[in-house]
Amino acid sequence: MSKSEDLNSEDYLKLLSTFALDLLQKSSLDDIFWLIADRAIAGIGFDDCVIYLIDRTSGELVQAAAYGPKSPEGRVIVDPITIPIGEGIVGSVAANLKPERIRDTRLDLRYILDDEFRLSELAVPIVLHGECIGVIDSENSKVDFYTDKHEEILVTIASMAATKISDAMREEELQSTVRQLKIVQDMLAAQADELISAKEMADSSNRAKSTFLATMSHEIRTPLNAIIGMSDLIRDTSLNPEQVEYANIIWDSSNHLLNLITDILDFSKIEANELRISENTIDLKQLVEASVRVCTSANTVSEVPILIKFDPSLPECILGDEPRVKQILVNLIGNAIKFTSEGQITVTVCVESENLLFTISDTGVGIPSSDIEKIFSPFQQVDSSHSREYEGTGLGLSIARRLSRLMSGDLTVSSTVGVGTEFVLSLPLRVVSRQRAEPSDRIEVETDKKLKILIVEDNPVNRLLAVKILGQVGFTADVAVDGLEAVEFVNKVPYDLIFMDLQMPVMDGYEAMRKIRANLAISQPRIIVISANVQPQDVSNSYNAGADGFLPKPIDRKALVDIINANS
Repeated sequence: MSKSEDLNSEDYLKLLSTFALDLLQKSSLDDIFWLIADRAIAGIGFDDCVIYLIDRTSGELVQAAAYGPKSPEGRVIVDPITIPIGEGIVGSVAANLKPERIRDTRLDLRYILDDEFRLSELAVPIVLHGECIGVIDSENSKVDFYTDKHEEILVTIASMAATKISDAMREEELQSTVRQLKIVQDMLAAQADELISAKEMADSSNRAKSTFLATMSHEIRTPLNAIIGMSDLIRDTSLNPEQVEYANIIWDSSNHLLNLITDILDFSKIEANELRISENTIDLKQLVEASVRVCTSANTVSEVPILIKFDPSLPECILGDEPRVKQILVNLIGNAIKFTSEGQITVTVCVESENLLFTISDTGVGIPSSDIEKIFSPFQQVDSSHSREYEGTGLGLSIARRLSRLMSGDLTVSSTVGVGTEFVLSLPLRVVSRQRAEPSDRIEVETDKKLKILIVEDNPVNRLLAVKILGQVGFTADVAVDGLEAVEFVNKVPYDLIFMDLQMPVMDGYEAMRKIRANLAISQPRIIVISANVQPQDVSNSYNAGADGFLPKPIDRKALVDIINANS
């Protein structure tokens, strides 16, 4: 009679009690699985047992720990195997979420030979929230070895371990993401240093400098997409206070760097006469309130109040380039916040003659009269002890004035040292009636349709990011690592929506889109380009190649969801 047959109910309860106490002390997947093998299984008295974990990437069961011949020397598994879900006895248990007890494996065609042939088998799923995360599998050389009591004890052990295993998996996933972000962040910092050095060397030729900055902007946007996106996803998970702080620092710093890169790219467009002004309907109150909200949400230091004053005679809507007007206002309000430590900031909007005036005044340190015009020069900052405390490219105000003049307006300033500063943005007043729906900040999928989605991205971190974002809103996606693989996928699967990168090895996104559009024998999907190539020519070339839409990197989650809603 084996040890397992000798154990009575009291022995089982003692075993489970000891196992539960030991389980509370474990935090890593490795420790949990080997605890099951070394303490629980050994305590039952089984001759052989293997604990499997479902690999979320491959969808297969992998051997994570073992007791018996598969692990003769500590935490090492001899000749580990993998089993697809649904195959074999172990795979069937994982698929059906039900334990199975096989009296004679010679009569079961599902039996998979591992290290040696055994005549009976007991497999129990590890289930959490209706999903299998692993399997405990034991085999014995005797026919009909396993009893109801054996099954009961394994089911209990699996149930006790499920939550700890799930928590450990999430923690390991989080730590892996944090490590990836750190690698990308280090790379980004090195590239940023290279960018600064290269910019200083290119000052002799504005056009050459602009071209170079645009290229470097693409190279920086790619890892920046991963940093902003992953840190944003991390902030939506269950974190301890220390992890929340780290995630917020990464997200805030990354967005700060994105703003700097955007300034540099906009400047290069202006220098090359490539920046174009668009026209749309602008809700004035929403515009100003949103601009203030952007600045206050990004500010974690200053507590200076911001007052908003609207002239009662203001029209509800005007015609203009809303993103560019908002860009100017955010720059001016952000500067006021940086240089004002006490008092208040006031944003006033009024009509004067045929012009619309946005006035941003503060009670900050002020600007010497000798430096007034310097602040509008590119790559220049006021050389004072106050301004040197603050970061920046020295491009923000230069871009703001140039944008205002591209919109047939102007940006002026008056200031007194120690009293404060006042910026006035003047734009032509063109009143229009409301022609658009109220904007919404909600990130919400409006369709129940199960879209077939393909992500085409060569960067592994950005692939993971896209999959995670889609997963948050209830969608799964296939992934292709280059254009050629994407074309092969499309020839086999009728996709509804494809998110396509542009710069990829083997075959780029342009060629992939042209091949897909040329194949009239397949169901034509909607193709949305997601790229760090954000120059006007890149956008135009994308549409010419067959794109239905264009999203710049870093990916905006709301914009991505809006695309899904629009194409469902």
